[in-house]
Amino acid sequence: MKYILIIWVCSFIQGNACMAPVEYPATYDSWYECSRDAHAESTKLLSKMGYKTVNEYKIGTKYHCRGVRTY
Repeated sequence: MKYILIIWVCSFIQGNACMAPVEYPATYDSWYECSRDAHAESTKLLSKMGYKTVNEYKIGTKYHCRGVRTY
């Protein structure tokens, strides 16, 4: 089984509104690899948004490593 990374960028202010999920094109051989990259990609996304925006809107990320069958 392979894994695909999906990340949501969300505001954790009342209502927890999230942007549309981003599905990354890479596949991972293990949950570990996918989860590790989820944190690295989340850090990149937050850095691009900047300190002020992330603090003002209480932005964070959620992720899911979805298993996909490979034949």
